[in-house]
Amino acid sequence: MNKAKCTKWRPQLSYERKKSLVGWAFITPWLLGAAVFFLVPMIQSVLYSFGKINLTDTGFHLSLVGFANYSEIFNNDPYFIPLSTESFVAMLRNTPIIVIFSLFIALLLNQKFVGRTMFRGMFFLPVIIANGVIIGIITGDSMSDFVMSSASASQMFSVDFLKNLLSEAGVGTSFITSLTSMVDSLFELIWRTGVQILIFLAGLQTVSTAMYEAAKIEGATGWETFWKVTFPMVSPMILLNVIYTIIDQFTDSSNRIMVYIQRQTQDMKLEVGAAMSWIYYLAVMLVLAIVYVLINRHIFYDE
Repeated sequence: MNKAKCTKWRPQLSYERKKSLVGWAFITPWLLGAAVFFLVPMIQSVLYSFGKINLTDTGFHLSLVGFANYSEIFNNDPYFIPLSTESFVAMLRNTPIIVIFSLFIALLLNQKFVGRTMFRGMFFLPVIIANGVIIGIITGDSMSDFVMSSASASQMFSVDFLKNLLSEAGVGTSFITSLTSMVDSLFELIWRTGVQILIFLAGLQTVSTAMYEAAKIEGATGWETFWKVTFPMVSPMILLNVIYTIIDQFTDSSNRIMVYIQRQTQDMKLEVGAAMSWIYYLAVMLVLAIVYVLINRHIFYDE
């Protein structure tokens, strides 16, 4: 009798409610981590950007100065605006090239041919090995000194050997410069497109073969099939890749404005660095919002 009463008063959870609780259980550690390691530093950086840090015997004292740091950046800093403009121009130039190249390679890798898996791995390999030490070796930064000298480390991934080889063969300087520039640009392009290619491949593999068969029956050419079937179906992936590429361009470690902002904190100008960071962050978010609004209206969502 008591057992029946206990069973009667036990709350019954629906299947959807159980799924929701499981989802919250998985996401709770991330929320806690984000609050501790992201939200708190973000609030501190906002306070720093509106304050002046004074060192004392017991540590430091933060006194609020309003928009003085922001005014100092816009009126007296000779590098922030030019470097920011350079970053935005580079983003406008590189993003279409990266996205179009990624889609082109994904279309090729989606075809059936011998060695397809190997080539897919080759294009995604830079993403796997692109950790701090490898980047240091490629760019010849100080981290590569732990492995080998910066000069010899960066030369592993440079085109200097090609320049020397062509020079010894008697090839003209202008041709050598053009060729090595193309090789260098191609290497950097491949290095930056691994994630985008993978996203496009995932989108291409979700396109139903029935749609291609129907287009073939209707007599559509390959060009027409691409624009009428493939392109609309992968258009959400285009938006995703554009957003990802813009963020990747703005937050790249070689971005000169990012290096300049980091240098402010290294020089103990924490309040100026915080103000620069927020200006740059808000500008990037504005660009992302504009790009999303402009592209999203042309996206085909298969419901």
